[in-house]
Amino acid sequence: MGAHDDAGRLILRLRQWAQRAERLDAPVPGRFLAGDERAVALREARQAGVTVSFDGGWPEAERVQVCFHPAGTEPVFTGVWLRIRWNGRFARVDHRDLLGSLMALGIERAYFGDLIAQDGEAYLLTLPEAACRLSQEWLKAGSASIRVDVLDKPPTIRPPEGMTLRDTVASLRLDSVLASGMKTSRARAAELIRQGAVSVEHLPEERVDRLLTAGQTISVRGFGRVRLMTVGAPTRKDRLPVALEIFAKS
Repeated sequence: MGAHDDAGRLILRLRQWAQRAERLDAPVPGRFLAGDERAVALREARQAGVTVSFDGGWPEAERVQVCFHPAGTEPVFTGVWLRIRWNGRFARVDHRDLLGSLMALGIERAYFGDLIAQDGEAYLLTLPEAACRLSQEWLKAGSASIRVDVLDKPPTIRPPEGMTLRDTVASLRLDSVLASGMKTSRARAAELIRQGAVSVEHLPEERVDRLLTAGQTISVRGFGRVRLMTVGAPTRKDRLPVALEIFAKS
């Protein structure tokens, strides 16, 4: 089954949740979405006449649970946090080992959010129907034995640390800022944008002349993320000093 079929199933699923929220006049939580899938959820919410909200459990989440709800009502999110531990004295486990072993269980990716590894353990936000199975069946990552526990409260997750880059740009157009952050030409940045490989604040953006503001994050498929941290006063040559935070894809 190809990508076109997968996209069709996603649209149908989102449409059904949105229409159910309108029909029941109540929040309808769904599964987890990748960044570029949020635009589809927003479109389906508009067509059904309801509101859509997202939550990934922490501010930097790339994968988020969707909830359609009537205007004026609060969304409902059902995610459950899992903690994954292993004996660091005898085995080294990294993000790739964890994600590989998780995917090998055959659970649809839409059932869980970001997998976050830090301080010799990891955390995963998942739907309740998958949490029980994971705690019982997810027993190894690479060559290491792991233990999966359901948490009764959200963990403390440190925001990722990126590399700071200071530069000047001709303007705050998306292609200009992206070219600076990726250290590439403006023409190459514009090509990536037109190809649909770029999102701004997790929503796909194909306008090369989209103007950015401080605090916004650009995601680039296969590269990582670029956050526009600060914008200074124009220089004598009428260029704008910017501070960018670069999060390269691991």
